[in-house]
Amino acid sequence: MKAPAVLAPGILVLLFTLVQKSYGECREALVKSEMNVNMKYQLPNFTAETPIQNVVLHKDYIYLGAINYIYVLNDKDLQKVAEYKTGPVLEHPNCFPCQDCSQKANLSGGVWKDNINMALLIDTYYDDQLISCGSVHRGTCQRHVLPPSNTADIQSEVHCMYSPQADEESSHCPDCVVSPLGTKVLISEKERFINFFVGNTINSSYLPGHLLHSISVRRLKETQDGFKFLTDQSYIDVLPEFRDSYPIKYVHAFESNHFIYFLTVQRETLDAQTFHTRIIRFCSVDSGLHSYMEMPLECILTEKRRKRSTREEVFNILQAAYVSKPGAHLAKQIGANPNDDILYGVFAQSKPDSAEPMNRSAVCAFPIKYVNEFFNKIVNKNNVRCLQHFYGPNHEHCFNRTLLRNSSGCEVHTEEYRTEFTTALQRVDLFMGRFNQVLLTSVSTFIKGDLTIANLGTSEGRFMQVVVSRSGSSTPHVNFRLDSYPVSSEAIVEHPLNQNGYTLVVTGKKITKIPLNGLGCEHFQSCSQCLSAPPFVQCGWCHDKCVQLEECPSGTWTQEICLPTIYEVFPTSAPLEGGTMLTVCGWDFGFRRNNKFDLKKTRVLLGNESCTLTLSESTTNMLKCTVGPAMNEHFNISIIISNGRGTAQYSTFSYVDPVIRSISPSYGPKTGGTLLTLTGKYLNSGNSRHISIGGKTCTLKSVSDSILECYTPSQTIPTEFPIKLKIDLANRETNSFSYQEDPIVYAIHPTKSFIRYVNIALIQR
Repeated sequence: MKAPAVLAPGILVLLFTLVQKSYGECREALVKSEMNVNMKYQLPNFTAETPIQNVVLHKDYIYLGAINYIYVLNDKDLQKVAEYKTGPVLEHPNCFPCQDCSQKANLSGGVWKDNINMALLIDTYYDDQLISCGSVHRGTCQRHVLPPSNTADIQSEVHCMYSPQADEESSHCPDCVVSPLGTKVLISEKERFINFFVGNTINSSYLPGHLLHSISVRRLKETQDGFKFLTDQSYIDVLPEFRDSYPIKYVHAFESNHFIYFLTVQRETLDAQTFHTRIIRFCSVDSGLHSYMEMPLECILTEKRRKRSTREEVFNILQAAYVSKPGAHLAKQIGANPNDDILYGVFAQSKPDSAEPMNRSAVCAFPIKYVNEFFNKIVNKNNVRCLQHFYGPNHEHCFNRTLLRNSSGCEVHTEEYRTEFTTALQRVDLFMGRFNQVLLTSVSTFIKGDLTIANLGTSEGRFMQVVVSRSGSSTPHVNFRLDSYPVSSEAIVEHPLNQNGYTLVVTGKKITKIPLNGLGCEHFQSCSQCLSAPPFVQCGWCHDKCVQLEECPSGTWTQEICLPTIYEVFPTSAPLEGGTMLTVCGWDFGFRRNNKFDLKKTRVLLGNESCTLTLSESTTNMLKCTVGPAMNEHFNISIIISNGRGTAQYSTFSYVDPVIRSISPSYGPKTGGTLLTLTGKYLNSGNSRHISIGGKTCTLKSVSDSILECYTPSQTIPTEFPIKLKIDLANRETNSFSYQEDPIVYAIHPTKSFIRYVNIALIQR
């Protein structure tokens, strides 16, 4: 989709330090050569009445779970097809789920509550149906049967999934599924049954007698009117005494091969103030959760320092996760196969003794096979302990127990205790600190050719696409402000291998459809940025714009050659003696090969004479070179830049002969401090100028083409000294400045006066 050339108001703010050093001298040219991150795009979107919590796709429709609403959108332009109102709901202690509580509206204890969508799932085993679970009615669910003739119809057949008789007899309430404090639900078909794997944040405030469980596996009954636990071991709960002091946030859930995984953020131990990320794993056929294991995950950034020491920085708080296959290029780099499942996570550093993230992020990739191998590797008594927040520190399982388990399989002894591993599995930040000034809140990936592309969202509502590679300094090829709300961790990627593939991105009440093949090319403002875009974006340089081939009618479209562009040069003149350091600002000065820039073939000419390049201080946006001497004055000399593929020309440079014509005043006190004015011509040429009197510096006050002002230095005796001016390698000398004895004041007359103005005479020698 082509992006219209509309700039958002305000000053351009770059999110990342993704550019080379510029010393501040070529900043404006650098900004003009970088990607325009304020570009506006016209993208399909839909805005709901309330914030959106969950998104699922089924056939040609998108289903949104929002506060008090469920919406159905078409998948082409996100137009609303249907909606279903789920709240607000009248809650009363004596009113059961599925029961009409309207007659209790006037009774004390009744409260109208918003229904926050906590889970939205598609089940196709029994019927095509949408299952929604909300924060009201004790966390129970509804199923919306989708007619084969119209899968957008979520209203005609709606069933409450609650069995009063069974749940009234059991304090465990198998039909109470989700927690209003936070939940992750995974649905899976196992042996002709539908299992729900649920992770809930719980505390002591929830209704007693209708317990929600921290981790549970429950089966959808064949009657589909509720759920059942297969055993009394099908759930695990944080002990009541720890529920308020040890919160567990369930961030993501997924299934891979024979295992179910949950990702959490929680305190490191019961007594710790610090938080970390854990991965939970158990067998998908283990209805008793005997194979349950937990292990810390760490995303780290390593920095090599002097004397071969290494500083390790841990990003401890998982913000979002996504599981998919890697492209061939990344798979090779991380030691995985293209068919392996990879867990991608965006992690943040937290504030001290808090789970609140700071604007400092990293992205790590965990091959699931490595996660499983690590579980197997560290199963020994030194790295394993019982889960104290489930058992309590004094439980018999926590003393003198030997772990007999083969953690690679799913056959476990029923007397085995659920296990916590204390050694963390570490992976290194894929982007080597690129996102250390931003809070990433969303991640998803897709494959184009051999490349793995990441969709990233930020807390400031910015959306990016960037090639994932550990061997290069990948810069986002898409980077724009999507909304003023944070990008949700709920990520959907559809048809990733198709030309029309897209991702759905949620920000607050809004959902936006973004194409996977990029958003056009016009946000690339320089040729090098344009040609550095991934091949599948199909951008090329046409005259002075980055466009796709069909948008370049002249036939000069290229994906290989970048000609240099000069934006400004300073200084614009130098004395005949030379020695002036010339700064040339612009872009594409280097020779491009394999997305890397080489300045070794770059040349700078002043007319026909070479300007000696200082490679150590030059970049593709700024060249530093030293001009040689000239015999005569020359004006408007052409500066020519050659980068091995082409040249650029800029005609503003001149060789001049600086002249001092007069000074004023010609004398002053030996104490110094006299404001001395030199008049002449070309006095502002070159880079540096130094005025000296008697070997001492006359401190510069102002510089212009025809006037230099400076404050005279002090001298010990009254005498005359010539005034010397040095401009780079040029030396000029002029009339002498006479130092005289300092004036002495003997008296002031008169010594008093009226408030009005009166002349005062100084009587001096």
